[in-house]
Formats: sequence, C-alpha cells, structure tokens
Amino acid sequence: MLALLLQGAVALTAVASPEGTWRAVLDLAGGPLPFALQIGRPAGGGGWFGQLCNGEKCQAFSKVGVEGNSVTLEIADYAATMTAKLRGDSLAGSYRNVGSNGPRTIPFRAARGRPPVTPAPRNLVGRWDATFFQDLGTSPRVFEFRDGPYGIQGTLISSTSDYGPFSGTASADSFAIGYFDGSFVYLITGKMKGDTLRGIFHAGLRTQTPWQAVRSSGAPHLKAPTEITFADTSQPFRFRFPDLQGRVIGSDDPRFKGKVVLVDIFGTWCPTCHEGTPELIRLYNRYRGRGLEIVGLAFEVSGDSAVDGPLVRRYRDKFRIPFPLLLAGSSDVEAIEGALPQLRGAGAFPTIVFLGRDGRVRRVHAGFHGLAAGAQHQRQVREFEVEIEKLLAENSVNSKR
Repeated sequence: MLALLLQGAVALTAVASPEGTWRAVLDLAGGPLPFALQIGRPAGGGGWFGQLCNGEKCQAFSKVGVEGNSVTLEIADYAATMTAKLRGDSLAGSYRNVGSNGPRTIPFRAARGRPPVTPAPRNLVGRWDATFFQDLGTSPRVFEFRDGPYGIQGTLISSTSDYGPFSGTASADSFAIGYFDGSFVYLITGKMKGDTLRGIFHAGLRTQTPWQAVRSSGAPHLKAPTEITFADTSQPFRFRFPDLQGRVIGSDDPRFKGKVVLVDIFGTWCPTCHEGTPELIRLYNRYRGRGLEIVGLAFEVSGDSAVDGPLVRRYRDKFRIPFPLLLAGSSDVEAIEGALPQLRGAGAFPTIVFLGRDGRVRRVHAGFHGLAAGAQHQRQVREFEVEIEKLLAENSVNSKR
C-alpha cells in the first residue's frame, strides 16, 4: 500500500505544469498590483511560450523556461525576468529588471484562474482632473475611466505621456487599477467621496504619491508638451556620439546638411519610447524623400557602451529602424543636459527635437502620448505632421550649418 501511495505522489509531481491562465500580482509596499499570465506549449510539444496581460492588452514573453518546478519568464525588451517556484496551483517568486534608476526586485505570486471582472461604477466613468502632491510641489494629471470587456479600465495621462492601459477591480466607492509591462510598475488606488476622488499613486516597490481629482470641466488642465523642455535657438543644435558600429556621427554629418531633422532622445528601458518609435518610422518613410532625416540618441541606464550597445541593437532590430541610433550616455537628467548643453529641462522620455533646414531648434516636444491617450494621441500625431510639413516648405538655398 505504501508503495502505491508513493507511486501516486510521484505521478502527481510529474504532471504538475505551469500551463494555463494565472491571476498574478506584484506585492508593492502599498498593496497588490494585479495582472494576468498565460503560459502554454505548442500543439506538437517541445518548448514553452507565454504572455503578460493587462486587461485586453497582452505582450509575449521573449522566452519561457520550465525546469522541474522552476519557471522563468523573460521580457528581453526591458532586461527583465520573472522567476517563480510552482507548488500545486500557485507560483511564488520575484520580478527583476534594470529599471531607469538601477536594478530592482519586487515579490511576485500567482494563482490559477482568470482575474475577476468587476464593472466600473457608473459615477466613476469619464475624465477627471487630478493633482499629484509631491515633495517639490504639485503636478497635474488626468484620469480616464471606462467600463470595458475586462471590467474597469482606464489610463493616467501626464503633460508628457500616458502611463499605458490600466485594469483592475472596483466597488461602489473605491477602485484599484494597475499597469505592469515589465518596465512600468504602476498602481492607482482611490475612493470617491461626493464629487471628489482621493487616493495614492504607487510606482515601483515603494514610491507612493497622494493625489486628489475632480470631474473634468473641459478646460485645459495639463501643460503643453512644448512647454516642458527648452532649447538655445541662437545657433545650430549640436550633437556628436558613436553609432552602434563605433563610428562617431555628429550634427555636421553630410546626411543632415540642409535637411529637416528630428532628434529623438530615447531609452530602450522606456515603454513610451517603444510606443512612439513606430510613429517616427512612419514619418521617416513618408517624408524622407522630401528632405526629412531622423537620428535617435539613446540615453541608457548604465551609460556603458558595452552594456548599452546590445540593448540598442535589439531595439533597432525589433522595430527595423531605418535611421541611425547613437549611444549618447546615461539616462540621468544631469548627464543628458551635460551631453546636450543647448537643452534645459530635458527629462521626459522620449523627447523629440525638431530642427529646421538651418539646423536650429524650432520645436521641442517632451514625451509621447500613446494609443491609450485616445484623442490626445491623434492630435499629437497631426501636430507632428503639420510641423514637419512647415519645416520642409522652408527654402533651403540659404540654409547654413
């Protein structure tokens, strides 16, 4: 009898598998950040695949590894890894990534099953003007809540970007929605009292920022992205950095002479940059024949070309970027302004600097509003096109570098 029991136990252990759908959380200091995992195997067997989901938005893991009861989920775009031990119907482990401010580790756990679907309270749906209370003062944000196929969904919009598609749970007077994509780690918790919302914005493991919001009146609440970063326009904009082959390319390169140039200040660690790059490629393909050039300046976490080079190459290959990418240094604000001394207030990623045919700065657009920002995204795209059209129309005969 004992032998049969042991054989049964071994059989149960042998068939334990992470395959299926999991409701997961990152355990932040201020509470659990919810998301979903889907892990599977090809029909013919061999290998594993999976994806990380926030409501209806899912992204594939670059690699899924299963060895015994150990599960590894890799998100190579952000040099991030989730590792866990499988015990019955639970996974427990940690999430690690490089992060814009250095390495970080956050506890991670999951249980089998689909995340609960809770509808958004009717009196919460819509647009809200929020104020964040930070150590150095206040700053504006906009919340947008809606009821979707996965229950309460929404996004957070700042003057420079949106924070991605949030999802979560809600009750009559409170809610908790989050967004985790391997780099962004965001959770918004709040309560409604009368016509006011109050709560906490959680970023990463420990950062907590109190906020208050009121129903939007339709009046402008955010600062324009062109009023964040400023540039010296008295002389041509200068830059000079190595490309991915080690060749130094500067603003005086013949490819830029007499051209309209967009300088894209980005980082591979930045999800907003990943969302904005396809739009830059579209603009490049549309206007290159008329005299547009684009150059990307990569400001990475380490600032070490030996570390940053492979990350930028992966980024280039992922999007099939047709314009040059240069290794510009570390993503620290002081380092950016040291490398590009003609800019002031450069801290948003991405930041796009528009140069006229004479090489001088005509516009600086801080950040990028992605698809989750809805009308704001469409308005921004049109503004880019209008600015490019205007600069291309300028006479280049007397342009000087």
